[in-house]
Formats: sequence, C-alpha cells, structure tokens
Amino acid sequence: ASIAMHDSGGQGAVESIARRLVEMLDLHGIPHISSEAATALASLVRRHPSIVSVVSAPLPRALKYISEPAGKASVIFLLGECGESIMEAPYVLEKVIDSYDSIADAAVKTALLGATVKLFFYRPPEVKNMLGKVLKKATEDVSSQDLHDRALFYYRLLRSSPDTNIAKSIVTSKSMTMSTKHFAEEDDSELRAALMHEFNTLCTIYRCKAENFIDEENIVKFVKVPKEHPLPREAPVTPVTDPGVNTNTNHMGGVAMADAPQQSVTTVPSTVSAEVDLLGFGDDLSAMSVPTPAPVGPASLQSLSLKSGVILNGEDYQNKWSSVPDAEAVIIPALAMSTGPTSTDGVEEPLKAFNVFTMASGELSTEFKFFLYGQEEDAYGGGFFLIQAVVSKAPFDLSLTIKP
Repeated sequence: ASIAMHDSGGQGAVESIARRLVEMLDLHGIPHISSEAATALASLVRRHPSIVSVVSAPLPRALKYISEPAGKASVIFLLGECGESIMEAPYVLEKVIDSYDSIADAAVKTALLGATVKLFFYRPPEVKNMLGKVLKKATEDVSSQDLHDRALFYYRLLRSSPDTNIAKSIVTSKSMTMSTKHFAEEDDSELRAALMHEFNTLCTIYRCKAENFIDEENIVKFVKVPKEHPLPREAPVTPVTDPGVNTNTNHMGGVAMADAPQQSVTTVPSTVSAEVDLLGFGDDLSAMSVPTPAPVGPASLQSLSLKSGVILNGEDYQNKWSSVPDAEAVIIPALAMSTGPTSTDGVEEPLKAFNVFTMASGELSTEFKFFLYGQEEDAYGGGFFLIQAVVSKAPFDLSLTIKP
C-alpha cells in the first residue's frame, strides 16, 4: 500500500496493489488482516480516486464480516466514496444506522455520519429518511464531541444553504485527497516536536511517544534544563575544591581533587572561621577563594546534617533552581574519574546513604545526567541544595553545578 500511495511501483502498480488488497478483504478467518486491508484501501482511494471501480464491488459483503472498529470505519467511509456506483450501498448503511445505539466506537459513528451525508447527494430519494435518523442520533450523542459537532454542522449546512449545489460541493469535494507525501491530518506539528525530544529512540520509527508502547515504569524520564541554567561554556570558572564532593567522587570510582593538579589560590585570612565551607559558598565568592583542604574521611559529608526521606517533585525543583541566580551557582568542571558508573542506579544508591536524593536521571549516548537535591536539618536552617551532575563517558569525568 505504501508503494501505491507514493507512486513508486511503476505503471499499473496502483491498480494491481488495489486488487490484492481487495482479495484480502475476504480473509474472514483473519479479522485483523481484512481490517488492515480496508484501512489501506481507504487511504488508497483518497490518493487515487480512479480505483473506485476496482474497490467498490466487495464492500457490502466486507461490511458484514469485518468486526474491528478501524476496519469497519474504513469500509463505511468507502461506501460513501463509492456509493454512486454501488446499488445496494444505501440499504447496507441503513442496517448499520438501525443498530446505531449498539456501536461503541466513535470513529465508526463518525464514518457512518459522513458516508450517509455524502450518499444523500448521490441518491437523495433512498437516503433522505436514513439521513434524518443518523443526524438525530448523532446530535443527541454525547459520547464524542467531534461527532456531535460534525452532526450539527451538517444539519445547519443542509438547513440554511440557499443552494443545494453549494452544500453538495462542500460535502463531496475532494479536499481529503492527498496532494503531498502525507495527509493533512497526519501533519501533527505537536507530535513532531515531541518526537524531537526522543529522537534517538524507536519513537521516530513508530511515529508515537514512548508512553504509547513502553510501560510507565520502564520509561527513562528526562528533565529539560532551564534555558538560564548552563552558564556560558566559554565563561571563565575557577575550580572549587570540595571535600564532600571528593569523597563522593571516590565512591564513584574517581580521584579526589586533592590528588589532582591544583591552581594557585589565595590563602584566606585567619579571621575566617576554621570550619570548612563544604559547598564553597562564602559570604562573598568574588572576594575570596577556597583553600585546598587537608584530606578528610567519609564522615565529612555528614557535617551538612541532611534530612532523610526528603521528596522534591520536578516542578518544585525547577522553581527552586530558577529562583537562585546563576551568579550564586558553584561550578565544578571535569573532575577526572578512573572508572565510571554502568547505570544510573550505580550513582543514585550510594548517594542515598548521604541523604542526597535524585529527582530525575537519564542515560544518553555520551553521558549520564542527574538532578540531585538534599535538605539541611531544621536546626541548620532547612535549606535545599540543588545539584545538576553530568558524568561524561569518554573519558569519564564529573561536572557539577550546585545551587544553595
């Protein structure tokens, strides 16, 4: 069907493919095959109206046997398109209209409404009473807003049109035919934008979001970093020595900053408190540097006295992040790591031991991303620390952006 839709099969291919699809309509023992064949034929008739004569003959018979909603809606649509050449078309549709209340699928009802209105202009004496029935049913139907609105549109068009030829030209026009590579209803800009966020996945092949074919618990959720987050990459930053981060880096297979080459720093005057400023937040970051600390043990991170069991959702995280100016952010770029994690769990679980929790994380082709947070005990102010960490894979290194 795709070959015929895009005229890529050469001369005679469209009619030949249409005949094969018509044969598949009679595969009553395989309902999904006949349903898919009907759906393909409906698209093919929109693309090539000239094959109506090939498609029309088996449609009344096919409607009796096709049970799947998509296939049934496609056959009803074709009866409306080909009704001018199918003598029994009005009577076949009349049986469906009589069983309207038993139809559960809105697509079938919508196709029935459209086919009946279109057939009315081809066969008015036979369809007049049928049209009245289906319009009454559809305008009173509250199961689908689209169906209800379409029925009202057709009713008002037929009632108020001063010239029936105008109404006929609107209803029977070929505006639904395919003039480009895709039908108008397939040109979903919102879907395309969503797929761009999942570009290197099967979503682009299936043309649907991950949530449509992956269980919720298996979906990797990515949180888009705010536009104002990354300080310009070209902006000069001074590495900040942080014993707590060094300890965590060791847990993840890295090396401490104390073991790496250090830039020269200015010694803090003796009037400054001897306490280690764990995250590098001095009273005036522009006026002082942080001295290289002596090696410390794992217990140093506990000096933060972080709360356990803290939960912060994505919206609150974003709000807190954007409320802190970038000028107050601490950037720790490219901490070398001897080995790296094999999964996000390999990072998240060790951090939980220090009451540092993960709001969101994900693995990309070249890096891991983590959106972390912790909250001080109330006795120390109860403030939040937000951390956005990137672990590059080749070579392994760790970059941190921290906001108090």
